[in-house]
Amino acid sequence: MMIRPDACQLETAWIRDRALSRAPIDDAVRAVYAYALRLCRCGHIRVGGQSVATAPVLGETREKILDAVWRLADSYHDLESSKAYSSPGSLAVSAVWQKRAIVEFYPQMSALLHEAVARFEAAGIRAHDVEAALREKKLVLALGGGGGTGFVHLSLFQWLEECGIRPSLITGTSIGALLGYVRALQDHYDAALTTLKLPGVWRITRSLRPCLDTTHGLVGLCQIDLTQIFEGISHAFGWTSLPEFHELRIPFACVASGIVQAPGVRELVEPKRGNGMLQRLLLMTQLGWQKGIRHASNIAGLLTSRNAVRAVTFGFDSLTERMTAVDGISFSMLVPGVLNYELPHNHYKSRETLDAIFRRDDLYRLADGGLASNVPVRTAHDAVVEGCIGTENVYMLGVDVFAPQPTDGLFYPLQKIADSTVHIDARFADVVVRPDYLLSPMNLAPTLSQLHALNAKFRKSFAPEMTVVQYALKPLWPLVF
Repeated sequence: MMIRPDACQLETAWIRDRALSRAPIDDAVRAVYAYALRLCRCGHIRVGGQSVATAPVLGETREKILDAVWRLADSYHDLESSKAYSSPGSLAVSAVWQKRAIVEFYPQMSALLHEAVARFEAAGIRAHDVEAALREKKLVLALGGGGGTGFVHLSLFQWLEECGIRPSLITGTSIGALLGYVRALQDHYDAALTTLKLPGVWRITRSLRPCLDTTHGLVGLCQIDLTQIFEGISHAFGWTSLPEFHELRIPFACVASGIVQAPGVRELVEPKRGNGMLQRLLLMTQLGWQKGIRHASNIAGLLTSRNAVRAVTFGFDSLTERMTAVDGISFSMLVPGVLNYELPHNHYKSRETLDAIFRRDDLYRLADGGLASNVPVRTAHDAVVEGCIGTENVYMLGVDVFAPQPTDGLFYPLQKIADSTVHIDARFADVVVRPDYLLSPMNLAPTLSQLHALNAKFRKSFAPEMTVVQYALKPLWPLVF
């Protein structure tokens, strides 16, 4: 017999089924089931500035609610047992509930919700406060890395803005970190200005230089300095200087991969001094991008096979929140063995922060975040649980733009490494979407026509997911007693 899913999985499956069902239920019925499931899912609700643990207050009522909803389901599929996900290109748990069964059990579910709220009132928490904490969900985005494939994130931002949906928290890896930062700079997303300020091929090329030495980033064939590019983007949105993480309009964090101080790791990824320096300069002029990707795949494979990688988050904790956001994002974007980043000399605060992280986690170097967490859902989940946005009542949407494509043999090894981290983190999300149509990972400066085509095809494939997002974020009816 299948083990009953936990409250998060059950609510996720319920939302997807009701959003995509052709037999919708009345708002009053929806509200009763939704309030009950949200009470069971949220480990804490925040009332009057205080955090109240829900499980001790609800007691056995919580188990009654979950058992009842679970028994009403005709079928259920989790991430491990099902390859037929609830919509094409999505990693999400799914279930099916019949409208008749839902309506027939409505009186009992209403009684269970009354019982749950009564328990909170007995603990000194008013029903009105419970309603206020649970009535509206907030959207959390976890944006995946993958080079040029990540420009689909811009299409998501634009569609959400048109629907009046503002993300309450964003995490990103690699290109997802870069574009997540662009979104976090703005209260309201300006698609036209964002497109105009994206760096072209010439600006990206000008930011590259030989990698002669390294102190924090993993050694590479060349080094990138994104400071000027970030300054131009930030100034376009009204910032006079490069912002720190805590200054951004939307709470934002990015993930890099920390390479641990393990025996033999340094010898794997860094050539010897002396002639090794000259070799890197020669390789930079001779190594084509195809060989560079293969080199990155080899380095990534060696590091992950040795379990020498761990996720390093910049932006949410007290140690990194006052770090210049550009620095954390740049480290998140490093291609292992190919692309390096080093802190500008005047970024003293970031340097002190990195030195503290290296000592705390016993790190050797930093590399692309995709080695540890290519779609940083776990990072977003931890931030929500720690109270970063003041509620645990969220809908968490991950976007994976680097899913394995066997036909693309060049990137397949890197995609497999990233995919293993996505499946580990997916259980912390309501859904991880894998868009059907993407640009090439190597297309880092798409044309306007390419972005228009991408936007049109994304809207067609993402339509079911947008229906689910809008359903999840729709405010519930007030509690009626």
